[in-house]
Amino acid sequence: MYVDSPIVLELVALLKAHGVRHVVISPGSRHYPIMRSLEHDPDFHLYSVVDERSAGFFAIGVIRATNSPVAVLTTSGTAAVNLSSPIADAYYQRLPLVAITADRFPQLLDQMEDQMVDQSNLFAGTLRSRALLRPINTDTDHWYNNRVINEALLALRINGVGPVHVNVPIDNHTGLAYSTKTLPSARVVSHHTPTSWGTDWSDVEARLRGKRVMILWGQSGPVDSETLTALSDFTSRTDSLVISDHLGNLDHSAVLEKAFASLRSGRARAGAITPDVLITMGGTLFLIEEVKALLREHEVEHWRIDPDGRIVDPFWQLTDVFQVSSLDFLSKAVSVSSPQVQSKYREVASGIVNHVPKIPDTYGELGTIGRFLERLPQDAALHIGNSAPMRMAHLYEIDPKINILGNRGVNGIDGSMSATIGYAAASGQLTFLIIGDLSFFYDMNSLWIRHRPANLRILVVNNGGGALMHSSPVPSNRAQQAALHTSAGHSDSVQGWVESMGIKYLQAHDGSSLEASLEIFMDPQSDSAIVLEAFSDKVADIGQLKDYHSSNGAVGSSTYRKVRSFTGRTLRKLGMRG
Repeated sequence: MYVDSPIVLELVALLKAHGVRHVVISPGSRHYPIMRSLEHDPDFHLYSVVDERSAGFFAIGVIRATNSPVAVLTTSGTAAVNLSSPIADAYYQRLPLVAITADRFPQLLDQMEDQMVDQSNLFAGTLRSRALLRPINTDTDHWYNNRVINEALLALRINGVGPVHVNVPIDNHTGLAYSTKTLPSARVVSHHTPTSWGTDWSDVEARLRGKRVMILWGQSGPVDSETLTALSDFTSRTDSLVISDHLGNLDHSAVLEKAFASLRSGRARAGAITPDVLITMGGTLFLIEEVKALLREHEVEHWRIDPDGRIVDPFWQLTDVFQVSSLDFLSKAVSVSSPQVQSKYREVASGIVNHVPKIPDTYGELGTIGRFLERLPQDAALHIGNSAPMRMAHLYEIDPKINILGNRGVNGIDGSMSATIGYAAASGQLTFLIIGDLSFFYDMNSLWIRHRPANLRILVVNNGGGALMHSSPVPSNRAQQAALHTSAGHSDSVQGWVESMGIKYLQAHDGSSLEASLEIFMDPQSDSAIVLEAFSDKVADIGQLKDYHSSNGAVGSSTYRKVRSFTGRTLRKLGMRG
């Protein structure tokens, strides 16, 4: 039987799933649990070669004879080091060799333990991928190991051919139980390129038929008309819903309105719009946490569409990677001869949108951002700073003709003004920025840039520190203490620095002064850049945001859960659900 070790079972299952059926084994003991599990499985063809260097070259011969990937398995220490020569040769011959090395736990490195060297960077410069497995103590460990093994085994023959290294930490190789009768159903990530399926997309279309399909569109520039047409055709022939944040710049009728609020609603969280297939396209995803909450406790297929072909698995359910552009996928995944469908999925989602509560029109950060967004001219560009401004701006609808940008690569609060000034200087377009006070002070030297143009408008919401920190992790009764370090509380203004730079300065303290300042702020004919500083209170601002999310989260949740529970009981009585 197989060893009762999750890390070994995952490895063996994925080797088999990815077609690695020939394994050359050198003697030793630390890799005994892997070796014995392979011996138990008749689908593997095993070879024994004593010297590890010879074992690696022997494996190269098997690769040539079988035209298939071959693994070589060794114990830890110098046994693993001895694979350097055949791995280097396989790299330059472009041969799919899998080096599997047992290892001791990394905590023991340099502690005079036997048969132990640093195996984390072995074979540097001669690998296509490296999977450094971790002991499985949590669900995160299990997911990580599954992902990196999939990555490594796909790299054997995707976008090139060459060797990979899988390093397996084994704490104790003696006294283990061998009672597992069958391998687990390990998740297998499939990689698709145009050459791997030719021009036949029928299987892709068949997998989508009858499924609720959610397209999650990430950050991108304005979407071209050809892609929009392909998206229209795709959504007319599938039961699909399109989710996009403001940074996606996707102007299409199938896009869910008020997506941020809708996804956080009680009905959505209760499963009303959970998909069967999630398709991600584009860049970074502002709505990633909302979609994670949507998928929690649900099994879905996640398809990633991107020309880079990388394994990116933020939802822990990645099943397929299509190394094509969004346009190629949308235009080919469904046939033009397929019948059009009435999307019940979009109908359900529309019902959620209709019950999203109205945003309170009171002065504060949330209201200031809302009033500002209402007045944006269509031909403008808008940069949104990270943290609270990004979240609050996504509660409002923004004219789709406005080009929306933001530094969402790593989502830090630094650099937003510099990026905005660069865009304004190069584009000549009237360019706006919403930014918090800490983000402003972080990047205040950017106003000193000599290329700062007159078409620049900066709205600074100054609520005396980092407001979002008062949402989490700071409890409400620690607000005063949190201002010392966590939220960097202060009573400073940007006025002195702005005016010293020769920039027109405006300020607002309430609704009426905000309205008056916005009239001047929006003037495209100003001969100077303009900074509008709107003052508010960080604790009150974040309290208002939390109250809104709380009221939205309660809408429809209990009713929908009751309906789902009733439906489940009925299906069980009919024998249609276990």
